[in-house]
Formats: sequence, structure tokens, C-alpha cells
Amino acid sequence: MQKTKIINVYQLPTADNVCNQILREVISLSKVSMAHVTMRPGNVSLWHQHSGMAEVYFVLDGEGILYYENKSVSAREGTYVMLPPKTPHKLRNVGNSDLEHLVFAIPPFDPKDVELLEDFANEKAVPEKFEYGKPPITALDGALIYELIPRSEREKLDVGLAVGFLPKGRKAIPHYHKISEEIYYISFGIGRVKVGEENFEIKKGSVIYVPTNTVHALENKSYSEELKVLCVTFPAYTEGDFIFE
Repeated sequence: MQKTKIINVYQLPTADNVCNQILREVISLSKVSMAHVTMRPGNVSLWHQHSGMAEVYFVLDGEGILYYENKSVSAREGTYVMLPPKTPHKLRNVGNSDLEHLVFAIPPFDPKDVELLEDFANEKAVPEKFEYGKPPITALDGALIYELIPRSEREKLDVGLAVGFLPKGRKAIPHYHKISEEIYYISFGIGRVKVGEENFEIKKGSVIYVPTNTVHALENKSYSEELKVLCVTFPAYTEGDFIFE
């Protein structure tokens, strides 16, 4: 079992990639990996697909269009798209500033599983506007969350992904999991996280890996803004594995 890990993506080295993006490989574990990608204005990734990996794109900042199969969606803050294996896709930055996004690969990213394709994306089509389909639910620790991977896919992939919001000045309830490991990614705000007996200051770009059987809790230190967090669980989260300290 890995130990607790706290990093900031902006301090990580960049990795070479065929799309000429600013790519940082953040973390890779047994079931899932996460990469942080920055695209300069006008940059577009190559049309490609993966045979064995599913991917989830989550947009952090900027303005783009994500093309996949014969569809397209406006890629702005909070947009996410689940891409099953063998789904051709590419992302274009159409804004005047950097486009930042996270890419989760399930199973972990394999550079040998990248197939470049002849580009047939329909870039003339008007992209769909992204909206969350359901209202958020209140998690057991007090945060408001949207589940990003449908239950049927969650059970098949054995990975859960949710975006959460901790209201201003709020502390989550300390808890731990006997089965699931977790990764938190702070997408907005400032706060503190308790992991085991230690406390760490967190901000945009902070990544926290929480092993099993480790008490943890987030705290929003701002009294004017929400703390926005992505949470990855593997195996997929279940309420029966939510244990209060």
C-alpha cells in the first residue's frame, strides 16, 4: 500500500507527447491514472482512440470544444465527458487563454494504447452545451457532490469519480475507508486537509492521495468562496465503506 502523498501539479515536470501540449503525469495507481494538461490558445490534440482504456476528461479552466465520435460539446469549467474504449476524440482550445483539463485513464494510461486516426471530426457542427443532469447530493461528510461516472459504468470500471463543493467556512466530517483508496484534486479555493495525524494547506492544483484505513477530512478556509474538489475512489465508493472517526 502506498503512503499518503501531497503534491502540486504546477510543480511537476512536463512529459513529451505527440500533441505538443503541456502535459504533467500526476499520479498512477493500480486502477486509474491522472494527468494534467495545459493547451495554449489555438492548440488542438490529434484525432485518436484507445483500445483498452476508458478516459474521463474534466475541464478546469478556459474554453474549448471536445469532439468525440460524431459529436461535440463545449468544453468550459466543470465540463466532463466519459469516453469508453475505441471512442475517437480530440480537444481544441478555441479561447484566448490557456485551456486546462484533467484526463483520467482507466486502467492507467499506457502509451502503447494510443492509435492515431484520420481526422473525420465534424468541426462545423454546433457543439452541445454541457449541463449536469441532476442536482447535487449531500455526501456523508457534508460536501455537495455530483457523481460523474454512471452507476453501470462505475460497477464495470470499479472506479468512482465525483466533483464536490464544500461551502465557505465549512469543515467536512473526518472519516476513513477500509476498502477504497482516494485521490482529491483541488480545482478551486483554499483550505486544509487532515490526513491521518497530519494537516496540510491546500489550494488550486493540490493533489492528495489517501490510502485505506486513513482518517481524512477537508476544510474550506475561505469565508467568501466554495472549495471545489474532484474525488476519485478505487474501488468505486460505497456508503458501507464510509466510516466515521
